[in-house]
Amino acid sequence: MVTMTRIVLMPIPGYLLYGESRELMAALAATVILGLTDWIDGIMARKEGPSVLGGLLDPIADKIFIAVIYLPLTERGVIAPWMTACIFCRDFIVTALRTSLSLREAPMRTSKLAKYKTAIQMVGIGYIILFLAFAQTPRSIYVWLSLSLPIALPLGLILYRAIQGIKQGPRSRTMIALMIFALLLWIFLGPNYATQVYLYIITGLTVFSGFSYFADAWSALRGTPGSYKEFIRFLLEGILVPIAFVLLLGKYDATNMSLMIILVITLELAMGGLGNLLAEHKVVPQFRWIALKSSLQLLCAILALCLYYFEISVSFPLGEMAIAAAFLATLISSIASYIRHRDIYLTVL
Repeated sequence: MVTMTRIVLMPIPGYLLYGESRELMAALAATVILGLTDWIDGIMARKEGPSVLGGLLDPIADKIFIAVIYLPLTERGVIAPWMTACIFCRDFIVTALRTSLSLREAPMRTSKLAKYKTAIQMVGIGYIILFLAFAQTPRSIYVWLSLSLPIALPLGLILYRAIQGIKQGPRSRTMIALMIFALLLWIFLGPNYATQVYLYIITGLTVFSGFSYFADAWSALRGTPGSYKEFIRFLLEGILVPIAFVLLLGKYDATNMSLMIILVITLELAMGGLGNLLAEHKVVPQFRWIALKSSLQLLCAILALCLYYFEISVSFPLGEMAIAAAFLATLISSIASYIRHRDIYLTVL
């Protein structure tokens, strides 16, 4: 229930990120609350035992969180499109690799670096929103309070555990280190350079944390039957489609165009997570339909990009229609997948 609440409320900060200072601070507050729900359901899982549904939804919720926060900031020009593309390509490919390895009953290790990656993505983007909100008043007292006060929570936990003789967990130390680092960046570099440094760190760590997954997958998939089809799938779903749709952000001003682009990426991330569940039940992805859907998405995105970059004028909104067609293809594919495999999905309830 906590995880589902987090997923349902995620569009709120995503919408607020298109506003100015007040809306950005409201988005940051909503982001912090959603981040706390992630912490709460982790405590519940450790205390009461994990559930199958919770274990399935939690990583999907993390991916949706990254999508609804990073994509609006990319459209605003805060995050470079190539950085966002690298982040999402990594997540798409790792999700697809997890499915392939699960079908082969091959282990896929989750590295410690990958666990820290999500924390750094979430904490880092929170401070980037704060930097953006106070970019016009970088030395205001409210800025210093906003940058300093969040450090009190992990610091208080560390002091409490030290007094009680409780072993310190890595999460609190990581959080306080990230917050102090953000404060130092602000002090010495200012908001603009601090934002860029944090974004380079997030992007580099995200990509680097995927190498252990690639190593596992290479040894398990190399030379196995059907591996060439999976390579094509990784190329389409994991690289070309996310890059094309990230590049489309902000190119068309018509109502709901950006929303459709964000929903395409978000739905694909969610369906990739559900694909991991299907693989555990030994349901092999239907390559023909995946290739058809991804090819249609890619062709629509390329058409819209060509119309924009080459300034091709037509008498009707062909670019907007292409984006809408890609969204409909994604939506229909997601609904069809649920209907086809609803018995498996419902078993986790």
